[in-house]
Amino acid sequence: MAAEPYDVQLAAVSAALLNDADRHADAMLGLIHEQIAFHRIKAAAPDEVLKQTARSHLDFILGSLTTPDASFSTETAVETGRQRGQIGVPLTVLMGCYRVCARYIWDEIRAEASRNGLVSDASLVRAASTIWRALDEFTEAMVAGYQEVVTKQFLNREQERSAMVQALIEGRMPDTADLWNAADALGISLRGPYVVLCAELASTGRAVLPDVERRLSSVGVFSAWRLQPDTQIGILHLGDDQRLAAVIETLRGYPATRIGISPPISDLAETARGLRYARTAMNASRLDRSSLTVFDRDALAVTVVGAPDLMARICDNVLGALNDLPEHDRDVLLDTLEAWLDHGGSIDQIAHHMFCHPNTVRQRLRRLESHTGRSVNNPRDATELFIALEMVRRLPKTP
Repeated sequence: MAAEPYDVQLAAVSAALLNDADRHADAMLGLIHEQIAFHRIKAAAPDEVLKQTARSHLDFILGSLTTPDASFSTETAVETGRQRGQIGVPLTVLMGCYRVCARYIWDEIRAEASRNGLVSDASLVRAASTIWRALDEFTEAMVAGYQEVVTKQFLNREQERSAMVQALIEGRMPDTADLWNAADALGISLRGPYVVLCAELASTGRAVLPDVERRLSSVGVFSAWRLQPDTQIGILHLGDDQRLAAVIETLRGYPATRIGISPPISDLAETARGLRYARTAMNASRLDRSSLTVFDRDALAVTVVGAPDLMARICDNVLGALNDLPEHDRDVLLDTLEAWLDHGGSIDQIAHHMFCHPNTVRQRLRRLESHTGRSVNNPRDATELFIALEMVRRLPKTP
């Protein structure tokens, strides 16, 4: 007797299995509980839902054997992915359930084919190819539905977290319960210390510290962020001073931009004040020297930019006479003054740094004293000179 066409042979196997579909669905449900630990310890989806999913899986795969070239609706798979995403089932768990079901169905197809003797080994090989194509199609649809929901949840969660950060930096959460809820939503500890970080944007609304939350979490620092039109703001939970060093090292992996870090704050209610300090430290940063300023580590710099209007007046009083000099001469005297500060007043080190003779350094310092009426050797004069210099360097456009 001539062999039956391939699809007719397999249709008979499929029909035999579908006649006992409820028993097969129960068997797959048992395997899911047995082999997928997640469903043993957490009832994320009721058994009836899991059984229905297994039955849909069975119908889809066996349908692909009945008419191998036909297209079947994958909406059930999409909806399964959406439902599991909504209740928080990990994608790896969902994929594991699908593998368990697919393996069971394939074993039952082989067993049924062996019992009725209608399907040859060659037909089984062709059937396997059809089944795995159908499984891919079913799985891709499920993953698409899952990712659709998870992406929406992620975006909503990020919007909520961003709004929480905004409320904190504006000081709109004075109530303790609100602060606890905020910490929980942001995924950071209820106990400090924290620091606030402020980074200057190169262009409006475009983050300069991409992926910073993940990078910091890899060194044990958990954080939450808010993107403003001109700055990227973060609240970082430190835990101890050693982690601040890890934060700084992580930030040095980004292209240079002005960054300021506030003094430690013990309570999230102090976030608004911490932001003021962080912004001041950011404004005190100099890209030509150090793009990152920690508020507590550079008192002179943050003092200068903390009150720019007052400092502009002081700068004019102390260094205003240098404006009458040619620009090159003025810059040379200011560079020498800065080298004096950097090298602790050592003439030899200044000369080495500036590639000139020590006597040239002395001559420049005398010229500086002549024009300003202040000597670097007088502590009070030196303080005024250095404050004015910081003003010039950090806010160069101020007269």
